[in-house]
Amino acid sequence: MRSLIIRLVRKILETKWKYRLNKSDVRVKGGGSVTFDENVIIKDSFIYVDSNSKLILKQNVRLVGISLFLTNGAVVEIGECSFIEANRNPVRPEYIIDSGRLLVGNHTKLACQRLWVRFGGDCRIGEYSNVNDGTEIRCDEKVNIGSFNQISYNIRIWDTNTHNVYSPEVRKKMTIDYFPSFGREFECPMTKPVIIGDGCWLGERVSILKGTTLGENVTVAFNTTVSNKHVPAGKKVISKNELTII
Repeated sequence: MRSLIIRLVRKILETKWKYRLNKSDVRVKGGGSVTFDENVIIKDSFIYVDSNSKLILKQNVRLVGISLFLTNGAVVEIGECSFIEANRNPVRPEYIIDSGRLLVGNHTKLACQRLWVRFGGDCRIGEYSNVNDGTEIRCDEKVNIGSFNQISYNIRIWDTNTHNVYSPEVRKKMTIDYFPSFGREFECPMTKPVIIGDGCWLGERVSILKGTTLGENVTVAFNTTVSNKHVPAGKKVISKNELTII
């Protein structure tokens, strides 16, 4: 009974009650840091900041219909007049920043289905960029997306293999030991930075995988996968039987 009372008291102290009026649950553990500038709107969202993480929302930021988790020393800063919204995603979007950093410039729109930073990764998105529904960004090392980018629907931007390839014996043991949690990771998989310059256009269902650099004003055509390539500024990338840069 005593432990239950302690947990209830902690939850009461952690909760920012004024956001309840907009159907949001904003919780900040003791030691966690939040800075909200003027006219910040948080609606129908869940936000959790643990005891050594930091969240900064500049003026006129809008968070609607999302879940945002900051853990293990995470730092998130969202620039002025930017917004992160559920839009037409079929499930509540998740923004999970675990021991890493997410920096978003001014006047940018994020409608990712999931953005996940792990292992101290550094994810940066510039100003006036637009990331549409169904997109997933995975950052275990470095993802740098410039300004004035148009990123279409159902995009994958990964700087990581997402999983380690263990021997069958090790993976079997991990599966048994941690059931019902499958595919747990305790060490960073293979990674290589992803850099996307300013003014790029990524068509629907494009995948930008680890080790890829796109120069400024690059266009990547529908359903194209680019992995470990350098694409010079102003080029177009298409995929038929093989990847072509024109």
